[in-house]
Amino acid sequence: MRTTPEDLAERIARESEFPTLEQVNSHGFNFYPGHWLSKWDDTQMPAVPSILSEEGRDDRGRKHLTRHDLFQLGTAVKTEEDAVNFYVAVCSWGCGTKARDIYRRVRTLPEPEFGRKLLAGILLAGDPSVSSAVAYESFYSNAKNRILGLGPAFFTKVLYFASNPGNDRQLRHLILDRKVAATTNWPPRSRWTPAEYSDYITLVNETVEKVPNIERADCVEKYLFSPKP
Repeated sequence: MRTTPEDLAERIARESEFPTLEQVNSHGFNFYPGHWLSKWDDTQMPAVPSILSEEGRDDRGRKHLTRHDLFQLGTAVKTEEDAVNFYVAVCSWGCGTKARDIYRRVRTLPEPEFGRKLLAGILLAGDPSVSSAVAYESFYSNAKNRILGLGPAFFTKVLYFASNPGNDRQLRHLILDRKVAATTNWPPRSRWTPAEYSDYITLVNETVEKVPNIERADCVEKYLFSPKP
């Protein structure tokens, strides 16, 4: 049986430690731009994005990205070039220093109309008048902006970081992957329907309403990703 808001609120209330908003915003990872560049083919892919430039690298060739950085990038997307830069940044945050995972994300870049589809989905995510399910369906449906090789575990990251949280405690988009799904007894698969995604958003937002000291809905998502035993 799926976890209910009441169940989740009760579980969180028993925790002695729970993610703060500051911890969520500073949650970051290192990545190697070289992992992307070694597989970049200028004849089939968009122009190399600025996030992979030399600027900001440490002495080991790494860069560092936090959730706060990605919110800033996501809410500034206006063009296909911006969208590709944002996509690479989000995937770098999601993959960290794992070269194999980066290579999987590189394979999506030659997709026909990659930039157009990506931008269309990002703009939907950033539009507060568009529901969670509709924005999710944009990347989920073959008839819309689905990108081959970009599944929910990563495109919900794109949706999440493209939607400016502002001062709201409840959020329209959150990351959903297998770890989060397992913690909430969601269907044990890697592809959920738009309705299931909407239900997940409702679960988290209703939990936030029940626990006043939760600063924002993504504090719950971070907790669900790595709950204490």
